[in-house]
Amino acid sequence: MLDNILARRPDIIGFTTYVWNVTRVLYLVKEIKANYSPRIVLGGPEVTDDNPLLADNPLIDFCIRGEGESLFAGLLREPQLWSLKSGSSNSGDWFSKSPSPYLMSPLTPEIENFMLLETMRGCPYACAYCYYGKSRRKPLFKDDRRVIEGLEWAISRDVKEVYFLDPSLDSRPGLKNLLRQIASLNKDRRLSLISEIRADRVDDELADLLAGAGFTWFEIGLQSTNPEALALMHRKADLDLFEKGIHALKKRGITTEIDLIAGLPGDDWEGFEKTVQFVLDLDINDDVQIFPLSVLPGTEFRRAAKELGLIYLMYPPYTVRQTPYFSEDEIVDALLYAGKKLGMSLYPMPDLDLAWRAEDDNRMEDMKDIQVFLDGERLYCKVWLHRDRSLDDLKSISRRVTQPYQLLIPPTSNDPEFIMRALAMFTAANPHTPLELIFFDPPRMPEVVRLLNASYIARPHYLDGEQRPLFDQAGNRAIMFTVISSGARDRFYGSMQRHVYWWQNPDMPPEDIINHLEEQGFDGILIDTLLPVPHIKEWQDQMADHAGDFIHISFARLDLNKRWLRKTMVDAYNYSILPLCSSGIF
Repeated sequence: MLDNILARRPDIIGFTTYVWNVTRVLYLVKEIKANYSPRIVLGGPEVTDDNPLLADNPLIDFCIRGEGESLFAGLLREPQLWSLKSGSSNSGDWFSKSPSPYLMSPLTPEIENFMLLETMRGCPYACAYCYYGKSRRKPLFKDDRRVIEGLEWAISRDVKEVYFLDPSLDSRPGLKNLLRQIASLNKDRRLSLISEIRADRVDDELADLLAGAGFTWFEIGLQSTNPEALALMHRKADLDLFEKGIHALKKRGITTEIDLIAGLPGDDWEGFEKTVQFVLDLDINDDVQIFPLSVLPGTEFRRAAKELGLIYLMYPPYTVRQTPYFSEDEIVDALLYAGKKLGMSLYPMPDLDLAWRAEDDNRMEDMKDIQVFLDGERLYCKVWLHRDRSLDDLKSISRRVTQPYQLLIPPTSNDPEFIMRALAMFTAANPHTPLELIFFDPPRMPEVVRLLNASYIARPHYLDGEQRPLFDQAGNRAIMFTVISSGARDRFYGSMQRHVYWWQNPDMPPEDIINHLEEQGFDGILIDTLLPVPHIKEWQDQMADHAGDFIHISFARLDLNKRWLRKTMVDAYNYSILPLCSSGIF
């Protein structure tokens, strides 16, 4: 990203900052300004008056709060505006009158074949944990005609899915009439529509219209059933109407993803437990998201944090650590309890992707790096640290890796100093990019602490806070260490560490062997057999339905691993780029 910017050397660069990217943006700004002096404009939800990350930063030339179109255009036309350093403006006319950016060509559905459709701005609700409303308390809605032309554009380009970015679709005036128009346009259901909605506003008539229009999925914020917590967050909840709305949607085949928040002001262990039980009693636990509270800049909870007794991370994702009713350990325990109670893993380990062979006769010593092509760019997703490889060669590659990426260490690369220098080089070039180090039959177990100390990964990393409950102790969550071994030896385990068995037998592993490996402490199995491909595919077909019952399974051959992922994780990857690299290990 940095190299592309420096190659173009634009005069003005705008960044949209979110909780997940603001620290990376600040890093990019620093690196850009070290090379030349463009004007830097920041916008997005992280730009608030109470965000210390952005306060008095001399490298930022202008911060835009709230809607950005008219003020950004003003900066291009009126040079004197730059002296103000920050500002906000009403872009309602721009929003109301302009078509979707997809119709004007700046945006494309890209590899996901997925369109984001903004049909309203602002939010009628004032939830204390949320910054959705930004600078617009009274919502502004796109004209029906503009919504329909956006959907017509999507259908004409064979887009498969459209996400309505409305914070609550039910708040739109004349929604039922719009849904009838969409149903007529989308009568063959070529478009799958998704959005957010308040379940207590859904009755049978509205559920019929939503299903008829092609809506297949809604994110629904329950957050809590605790009356005190609901009162403090200014969120009314009629639980009887909520139940009726949920079942009306589910009855019509619409997926309902329920959101819950742990660590809310006014909530405690008993209240959170009752919320989880409410979800179970309604039998709506098939699709649930549970988050620890993030005390976001610009929100009422951030402004009242001291008064409410909220102790939270001062860096993204601003996760609450302690409240008057929840200790730090209790918040983590509550998340783990909810996951167990609801039969889900809220913080699973990264997926296992250990594929490295193009064909059966590839020797590891001869293997080339594995690449992926995105938007015409050649990027590296799996890089071999062969013992005879020059650091200059690795340096050129280090600036062209995917997010995330993997460093593969063969058995012959037994020089810890070389590995640490390579790790330092890659992380210095990509300090915010998560990665995985994969050791094949190492002569000794990796010295994780030394490797972490040698890296230049950003600290604290966003994942350090976002994935905190993954392990008992806080610390690294951005670098994964994986050991693959075929012989009997001590297990490699710890935070962000896993040990995988290297299956090189002439047959496929039966269920009892896989279970036995789990009992021995292995976290996964890498199947690297020279059996004919049809035999391996037959095994995959037989085992795919039971994959969730086993430790992680990966295949050494890229094509077979892609096939396995497609059968067992159909929605997790973009399979158009998987032949060269599966890019979703984190």
